[in-house]
Amino acid sequence: MMYPTRDETALWVALNLTQRKIYAAIDAALKTAGLPPLRWYDVLWELERAKDCGARAFELEAKLLFQQSNLSRLLQRMISGGLVEEFVFENDRRGKVIRITEKGSAVRKEMWEVYGPLIHKYMSKVPDPHELTNATAALTKIV
Repeated sequence: MMYPTRDETALWVALNLTQRKIYAAIDAALKTAGLPPLRWYDVLWELERAKDCGARAFELEAKLLFQQSNLSRLLQRMISGGLVEEFVFENDRRGKVIRITEKGSAVRKEMWEVYGPLIHKYMSKVPDPHELTNATAALTKIV
């Protein structure tokens, strides 16, 4: 059995702490602006990218950071809020498809006005753009 090296462990801890701290800061900024939580953004963004075709819950689940049971509850709240709609796919009546509404698209854009600058704020703390490129390349090899 192999255990992680000191560097692997340090990177693992740094990734998790950094993600948690930045996510919390962005979530707090969205809340202060009267906007939904950050994980709503991810759902709205994926649905906006899917265009009018929408996406099934399992397709969303594969692209998001939380379990489908949580996604189901989240989608119900988003449907109630008029941000997304649920419909039966014409070719396969067994599965429901979720599609973003105009209101959902507008909310996503409002969220981006808070979220985007905060991504820049945190990522710009790495002064050398090559470090970001190298980090991205290294991280994409992990999964």
